This record gives sequence, structure tokens and C-alpha cells, in this order.
Amino acid sequence: MPRILIIDDDQHMRRACSRVLEMAGWDAVCAETGDEGLAAVWNATEPIDAMLVDRLMPGLSGMDVLAEIQAINPNLPVIIMTGSATEDSAIELKKKGAFGCLAKPFTPEQLRCILDLAVKCRASPSE
Repeated sequence: MPRILIIDDDQHMRRACSRVLEMAGWDAVCAETGDEGLAAVWNATEPIDAMLVDRLMPGLSGMDVLAEIQAINPNLPVIIMTGSATEDSAIELKKKGAFGCLAKPFTPEQLRCILDLAVKCRASPSE
């Protein structure tokens, strides 16, 4: 069962994403801040298969979290959620190491699809 870490300061967004993933049979771990999310990665008793991170949060931003993860585990897929996604910003996020960009608002299907792809790519790192 894939294990996804959701980091978002919006409780409503964390709950909604968590529900979608749990209904798909996945394990969702939630954190409110970038610091809490990074602690969840460091202290995980089971591996995290992918991360879903809000771009704009108080304290550590999604970009800060991405940079930290890239430094210690560049194979961990990080998907950045943003309300201001453009094609150019998605390309820039990928250049910085993000697996992908998910434009808010998104559908449950869009969430499942990008995370499914991220988990499959992590399982087959040769891609």
C-alpha cells in the first residue's frame, strides 16, 4: 500500500486529499507545516512513497521542503500543489526537482493519477 505524505497548512485540503487517498486504499500521513512534514520523513517507521506539498505555507514553503528532500533523497517524488500554476511555473518546478505540479483546485482523479504515476516511477527508478 503506497504511503503518501501530505503537507498543507489548510486543514480542509489535508483532509480532502487524505480521504481521496484512503478511499483508493493508500495510506495518507498529514502534516500542517513544512517542519512537521520533514520531521515525518526523518522519523518515519515505514517509508514514504511520495509527497504532496503546498507551494505557499507559513514557515518553510513547499519549495524549501522540496530543496531539503532533494538534498537527502532525490528519488522521493515531490508533487507541488499551487493555486497559481502556469505552464512556465510547472516547468520551473520540474527543473528544481519536483516530480510534478498539481494546480488547485484539482479533482480526486487528477490527484490519484499524478500520485499513481509518481509511485510507479519510484518503484522503477530506471525511467
